[in-house]
Amino acid sequence: MTDAVPVAPAVTVSVDESEAPARDFAAFFRVVEVVDADFLVGALFRRRFSTDSFPGSPKHFVAFYKGTDGTLLPLGYVHFEIWEGQAMGGGLVIDERLYRRMPSGDRDLIRANGGVAEALLRASIALLPDDLIGIWGYVGDKQAEKVDLRVGFRHTGRPHLMVIWRNEPDDAGKAYWIERAEAYGPF
Repeated sequence: MTDAVPVAPAVTVSVDESEAPARDFAAFFRVVEVVDADFLVGALFRRRFSTDSFPGSPKHFVAFYKGTDGTLLPLGYVHFEIWEGQAMGGGLVIDERLYRRMPSGDRDLIRANGGVAEALLRASIALLPDDLIGIWGYVGDKQAEKVDLRVGFRHTGRPHLMVIWRNEPDDAGKAYWIERAEAYGPF
């Protein structure tokens, strides 16, 4: 005879609150740096990037959506690998399924704040160390490029490579770091 372990029943979370009263953006959207992002957004990352892996070493940032019942749900993810005084950004993903189930008023507020990707990038970049030389993006998608430009990234003259200079070097320093970031490869 084995001892049975009681299992809590599955909880179904519904965020379709179309008649919910209007809320302040900060009341339901928050970006947090987390250690174990795989636990929170690993399935989302794997589904959206069609991969079996999850980034292990970078700084992980998760955008949470807070339903009117207080339930916290991971809405998006991005990571930054800190490398030689630079932050190499990547892995940005949004849970479009959750987004579509949100109350329309909350979606309207998210759009008014630039959308999930823009709000996630702005908040996560603000949480990065101040002493970085540059924050880099490797961008191959036109929509992602538009979002990155609104956040402050600039083209480098190299395919897919964009940067925000946080502690801007002189022209020779910029050329050096652009070469190094390009050599770093897709991130």
